[in-house]
Amino acid sequence: MDFTPLLPYDNNGNIDSELLAIAEKLCIKSAELVGSHSPQVLYGVRELLRKVNSYYSNQIESEGTHPIDIDKATRKEFSENSKEKQLQQLSLVHIEVQKYVESYFDKNDKTAFSKAFILDAHHQLYSHVDMSPFLKITDRQNQTTIEMIPGKLRERDVKVGQHIAPEVSELPSLFSKYELLYNLPDYATQAKKVIYALASHHRLMWIHPFLDGNGRTARLVIDGIFASIDLKGYGLWNISRGLSRHSQDYKKYLAIADMERQGDLDGRGALSSRGFKAYIKFMLEIALDQVDFMSQSLKMNTLHSKIETYVRLSQEGIIGNKPLPKYSELLFKELLVVGEVARGKVGDIIYKKERTARNLIKELIELDYIESDTPKSAIRLKFNAHFASYIFPELIPQM
Repeated sequence: MDFTPLLPYDNNGNIDSELLAIAEKLCIKSAELVGSHSPQVLYGVRELLRKVNSYYSNQIESEGTHPIDIDKATRKEFSENSKEKQLQQLSLVHIEVQKYVESYFDKNDKTAFSKAFILDAHHQLYSHVDMSPFLKITDRQNQTTIEMIPGKLRERDVKVGQHIAPEVSELPSLFSKYELLYNLPDYATQAKKVIYALASHHRLMWIHPFLDGNGRTARLVIDGIFASIDLKGYGLWNISRGLSRHSQDYKKYLAIADMERQGDLDGRGALSSRGFKAYIKFMLEIALDQVDFMSQSLKMNTLHSKIETYVRLSQEGIIGNKPLPKYSELLFKELLVVGEVARGKVGDIIYKKERTARNLIKELIELDYIESDTPKSAIRLKFNAHFASYIFPELIPQM
């Protein structure tokens, strides 16, 4: 079996110009997100987006747990229901591994398209002690249970929907070809690098290297690829939300790109060039939609208004959480604008004495609305999931 073409080439052997134009637009708009707020506010958004990414990536596999429940899990507040607790643990591990793949290339000379990186991502995800329930795979045909080994290529042939995955004996040579062909040149434009990333995502899914966990691993790998090419703004949006919202189309376009070449006018590879282009265009449009969504969501006047409303509703006891203390609105608005504030300056912001300021800081930290690196360092906003479900209602569904 063969997964060529490598990229969505036109009839002249060049990357399709329409796709390059969309990718260029994506790169520009994504980079613009970096200038939308102070580094401290954007840090809080990135931390929130990791929970969101975990939620939506797992939801694609029909196993998502709400970000509010993920927040509870970070505080060791697990559900008494064993299945729900497993999903909370899965989300925490997913977040941990996302951080791992994002920083992988800071201290590793492997490429993002290397077999070693892909195996490592799967191993990091499934070797965690809390992932043991997800290692047992049911073989419905033989009515047996198979134990999956984290980070190890599958040792049996599989069929995924209509796609008959490559035979086990072909996996080593396919990975060698994958590593060789996706050896991304340093001089490639950012737009081309994005297309490489999206193209390789399908080809990795097509290879289907593992007994289970291929989708989650492939989406973590694409997070790692975007980090390795330094796609500015990625992390302030993520592709999993868009793919989850259009999960049926995601699966449809993956299947379209699986098609064998449809005659002499359908490229030169073993698989359909037209199908591959349709898949890449879908992925680019999903990514661009997510960038546009976050661009609107992060507008200063929008956030200012929603924070004001949230504090008012909280203090009126309408939204079901512990009411926020007096003066919270003044501090939140200041932190939204300037990013971080020295503790000693809080009294000036709320027009009250130091003792009142200290009590406000203490209570808001305990309630998980602000944070700092040390007990004495400057404070910044923290977008806990309940807060975020009102501030970014289309990002996190309200429970």
